[in-house]
Amino acid sequence: MDSLRNWKWALVAGLVAQQLGAVGSLSAQSHSLDDTAGTNHPVAYSAAYSVASGDACGCDAASGCAASCGADPCDDACDPCAAEPWRLFPESACGFSITGWMAGGAVANAGDPVSRYNGVTTFPDRNEVMLNQLYLVMQRPTDTSEEFFDIGGRLDLLFGTDYIFTQAVGLETDLTGAPKWNNHRFYGLAMPQAYVEVAAGDLAVKVGHFYTIIGNESVMAPNNFFYTHAYTMQYGEPFTHTGVLATYALSDQLSVTTGIHNGWDIFDRASERAGLLTGFTWKSFDERTTLSFGLTAGDEFNAQAIPTYSNRTMYSLVATRQVTDRLQVVLQHDCGWNKDYSAPGVDAEWYGLHKMVFYTINDCWKWGARAEWFRDDDGARVTGVRADNPVAGASFVGDFYEISTGLNWTPTANLVVRPEIRWDWFEGTGLPFDDGGNDHQFLAAFDAILHF
Repeated sequence: MDSLRNWKWALVAGLVAQQLGAVGSLSAQSHSLDDTAGTNHPVAYSAAYSVASGDACGCDAASGCAASCGADPCDDACDPCAAEPWRLFPESACGFSITGWMAGGAVANAGDPVSRYNGVTTFPDRNEVMLNQLYLVMQRPTDTSEEFFDIGGRLDLLFGTDYIFTQAVGLETDLTGAPKWNNHRFYGLAMPQAYVEVAAGDLAVKVGHFYTIIGNESVMAPNNFFYTHAYTMQYGEPFTHTGVLATYALSDQLSVTTGIHNGWDIFDRASERAGLLTGFTWKSFDERTTLSFGLTAGDEFNAQAIPTYSNRTMYSLVATRQVTDRLQVVLQHDCGWNKDYSAPGVDAEWYGLHKMVFYTINDCWKWGARAEWFRDDDGARVTGVRADNPVAGASFVGDFYEISTGLNWTPTANLVVRPEIRWDWFEGTGLPFDDGGNDHQFLAAFDAILHF
């Protein structure tokens, strides 16, 4: 067992050395899309930012950019909304880069709970100003466009209030779940990704600690349109895995992913159990429709059950349609079940459906809306995360609903401001909002993401 634990720490040490060495060559095409790639399915949201080349650029008074653009109306110099972001650390000749962002915002809760917690709404989980993410990415994406074989890797560090959602047992916490180095009430440091990637032709293999492929929303703030998150992402899906994950591009339209991991949000544990992580992504020939499927299955630890390990399986299906050059629709369905969750023969199930609509107004402004239904059939998934949240550990059996709408304003390529309003309500057993005193909640929030 000690040898199994040692290889993980050796991998992290080796990755750091490999990242700092960063040898090899890199061309414009690579397996990792950008500094926010490598988690869930960011393609769905990224497409909401694009406007077809036939549309007007953002250089007009309505867009908030320059009113007059000279000879070339699409010149980045006169249209800061479309320019490439400025980077604090330039990319090296061998493709190694250090990038990141700072994301923070404020939430106003109409119920004004005494505890300052926004019930079971996480990430912006408090009714106050907070620094959610100071995020650093050190990476060298693999590239096989010029050479058949390549090696790279990635290391992510997250400091802020969001650290608690990306902690892994055996890494940020010990095997009992107690923190190793995070002792502040709200702020901490997490390492959600640390992997080496080897590529050969159309095949890329990750080995280490990485974000899940399940679902559409991401831990990383720039990958999401909204400041708040859907229940499916908060409670229905894993955040990270540790293991081996291979992706193979069968064609320009279809890629498949399959791997082995040792559990949900686990780096190391007393009893290693192998689980399956698999899925596919399909794009239509016109690239306007994308279908992504992800599934994970394996034995997970249940502290309240005997036996303590039982099978947990869940899948997520995400369909994206670029209806017009400016209008995009995303539909997601999740379903999960845990065998012998609380006792032999007592299973737990959860499932949900949500829809998002995005409209690109111009290069500087985007509008979005999200409507969701999430069913926690046995009260096994939804609860407050931080220990001092009055609803932490409570059981809510029933249906959660939320409606969100907001804007993304991008005055420069390095800055995104995301105002949002959100309405939540619950139908079932228990009161998940206002410190356990209400079945509904209204939030007004905004945050800003500064890339560097």
